[in-house]
Amino acid sequence: MRRLLSFFLLFSFLAVVQAGALEDGARKYREGDYLAAYRLWKPLADAGNADAQYNIALLLMNGEGVKKNDREALFLFLEAARQGHAEAQYNAGYMFAAGRGIATSYIDAKLWWERAAEQGIVAAQYNLGVLYAFGRGVGVDNERAIGLWRKAAKAGYEEARRAMAIAYENGWFGLEKDPDKARQWRQTLPQ
Repeated sequence: MRRLLSFFLLFSFLAVVQAGALEDGARKYREGDYLAAYRLWKPLADAGNADAQYNIALLLMNGEGVKKNDREALFLFLEAARQGHAEAQYNAGYMFAAGRGIATSYIDAKLWWERAAEQGIVAAQYNLGVLYAFGRGVGVDNERAIGLWRKAAKAGYEEARRAMAIAYENGWFGLEKDPDKARQWRQTLPQ
């Protein structure tokens, strides 16, 4: 029992230390001191902290404070994504779809966007809709594309609202041409 209590206290202490370093890194990032943020997050990322892995992957992807490195960014996005980090899953999908750090693979993009979409990342829902609408890495499935766009649009995602308006304006993706519905979707867009 005493050993269990000691382990719990040590684990709690380490969690507090990690949380402090994550927040300190976030503060440095907001201040524009990207290298300092990197230095605070790197030991945590090396220890397997998904948030730190994701943060460093963003720095590497954008070349903020460190040399831009898409391969390493993808590696870290995947490390965090495998731990269930929704934003890392979304970004891993983006990297595969864009061919950044690896050959383009819509099949892998779909896999990671599905996981992110299941966690409520609306951009992933929209992007999955694009894959289904145009048959990238999947068979064309207009019903699925429209369903995903509608879901993302109702959650407030602007690109999905625009896609719905265009689809109704032109009668695309299995929808009947409907100027009234197109106008309704257009009215939800910022002017």
